[in-house]
Amino acid sequence: MTNTHDASGRAVDDFLAEAEEIVEKLNTDLVTLSDCADSGECDPDLLNAIFRGSHSLKGLAGMFGFTEIQSLSHNLENLLDSLRLGKIPLTPETMNVLFDSMELLSGIIRSIGSGEDHSAAIEDAVSRLNACASAREAQEVSPLRELGMPEKVLSSLTEYEEHRLLENVKKRRNIFSIHASFSLMSFDQDLGEISDTLKKEGEVVSTLPSASTSPESFIDFDILFGTDLDEEGLTALLDRDGLTIIHYGSAAQPEERSAPPVAAPASPPPSVPVPATPATVPAGIDDQLTAKSMSRTVRVDIGKLDELMNIVGELVLSHSTIADITTRMRLAGFSSLAIELGKAAKGLDRKLTELQKGVMEIRMIPVGQLFEKMARIVRKVSREQGKKVDLKLFGADTELDKLIIEDISDPMVHIIRNAIDHGLETPEERIAAGKPERGTIRLSSYQKGNHVVIEVADDGRGFNIEKVKQKALEKGLIKTLEGVSDRDALDFIFLPGFSTADKVSELSGRGVGMDVVKSNIAAVSGMVDIESEFGKGSRIIITLPITLAIIKALLVLTADRTYAIPITSVLETIIVEEREILTVERKEVYQLRETTLPLVRLERFFKVKRETPAPCSFYVVVVGVAEKRLGIIVDDLVGQQDIVIKSLGDMFKGYKGISGAADLGDQRTILVMDVGGIIGEALRSGG
Repeated sequence: MTNTHDASGRAVDDFLAEAEEIVEKLNTDLVTLSDCADSGECDPDLLNAIFRGSHSLKGLAGMFGFTEIQSLSHNLENLLDSLRLGKIPLTPETMNVLFDSMELLSGIIRSIGSGEDHSAAIEDAVSRLNACASAREAQEVSPLRELGMPEKVLSSLTEYEEHRLLENVKKRRNIFSIHASFSLMSFDQDLGEISDTLKKEGEVVSTLPSASTSPESFIDFDILFGTDLDEEGLTALLDRDGLTIIHYGSAAQPEERSAPPVAAPASPPPSVPVPATPATVPAGIDDQLTAKSMSRTVRVDIGKLDELMNIVGELVLSHSTIADITTRMRLAGFSSLAIELGKAAKGLDRKLTELQKGVMEIRMIPVGQLFEKMARIVRKVSREQGKKVDLKLFGADTELDKLIIEDISDPMVHIIRNAIDHGLETPEERIAAGKPERGTIRLSSYQKGNHVVIEVADDGRGFNIEKVKQKALEKGLIKTLEGVSDRDALDFIFLPGFSTADKVSELSGRGVGMDVVKSNIAAVSGMVDIESEFGKGSRIIITLPITLAIIKALLVLTADRTYAIPITSVLETIIVEEREILTVERKEVYQLRETTLPLVRLERFFKVKRETPAPCSFYVVVVGVAEKRLGIIVDDLVGQQDIVIKSLGDMFKGYKGISGAADLGDQRTILVMDVGGIIGEALRSGG
């Protein structure tokens, strides 16, 4: 018997997954609609898509019993219906109400199960929606009567089709009726081809069935079409026989260009049997009756993928154990058995690699999904701040692990808010500075080696480095400005409580945020950096690993302890003598070819007491993230191994330089190093 509580929980999870998808699509479409409204040209298909999305959300909420969401979606649907029927104009005020309603819907969906009361907010939103829906334009005498269209045609149009026809007339487009006759065997395909062709040059207002001269073999349609083309251009566009075109509203009475509508192109006379054609009819009918889903997509909880990845990780460990046993058997003299076991282990390794790659690909999603959420944030914050902002997206197809994208969503929101609030000037300030009235925020992503780089750039005022230094001096972060480079000054921005804002706003100014941004990005083994030019703009650069699941790691030994360094961050390893290490400004460095490489001793970084004397000759593991390089001094290199990073929990969250732990095949557990965190700490403190 099914557990009722479990079934109820699964039902809520199913609703949340479906509702979140609908809301995300609605938010994206609303941003596009807002741009259309600014230009004065609104795509009716876009408005219809938003209307259908709201209708779907209402039905979904009603089915699962979420009455608050159902009520708000219903009133939102009413407003959208009035918009698509042209009963009310699409104004900035209406767009604001739509955005606010969608934001409230998102909040209600996110808080399901928390017991939070949204009744007051819903009542206010419904009141605003109804006020917008009732603000109708004064009705004018319809110009449709002047087209000379038959009454039976006008009366057959739906309210929406009549509105679209009126819009085309207002735009002074030519209105045509195209009568076409198709074979019953292929009418759906032929009609689709004509409609697709027409949509490239105008708007198909309606498609209505019509009486046919041969109803047993043919079906006729009247297509009402609005376009800037004249009759000659329309004829050339369609370029097919068997059509009758009527031009409504022309100077003379509606003219006709007739051709015998008795046979559709490439269709045989009804009396001629075609053996291949009848066989297609049952297939078409069967397709309509099939219960198969058209979608080949399966929605999978990320928790199940994590569980699957853990199982793959355990298999990887088991393979390492088998490989170790094989080596020991060969040394013990069981060479023939060891060879056979070794072959089996290699075959298992190949299949494990394929399985690991497949699971990894399932977890990867385009960064564009994150960028689409940021578009809504930009629209909302810029509206609140009274600033005009263009958002440009690049590299949206770059893929990242789903969990990493989720973890950096909030830091990205804060960076975007800061860019608009602190970075971009008001339209008046930009014009005075000789800049375009509209500011630009550029979101881009690209793959760099085994990392993904996300950049947030703006063309605003940039950071005033001298002001940053002065604030650091006032807060006691530095004792003197002497020797503080611009690079060091920008690092102050990531310190807790640091802010250069002169006044506190709803968005920023309290010094809370950029330190959290850095710590959240560091939690996924990422790095964040700032580049800025005063008066020109700023660029936030986030460097992230592609995934945090199964990774190949370099195992190193220092002070009798084993650590794992992700191989994606390792550039090279070298053997160094103690006498080759130099000291510059109390920092240990090594001259690596033409560059000076800063060094950090791993046992000192982790404050591990050494039981035996340090060797005179040791290894330096050269690691790098983005443009930064560091040499990590270790006693020995153990080898490479695939590992599964496990979280250490909140208890170890504050430890710098550690991203997690991993189990080895010999039942040992070791720490996995956070290379980005070690580089940041070592370069700041001098090793």
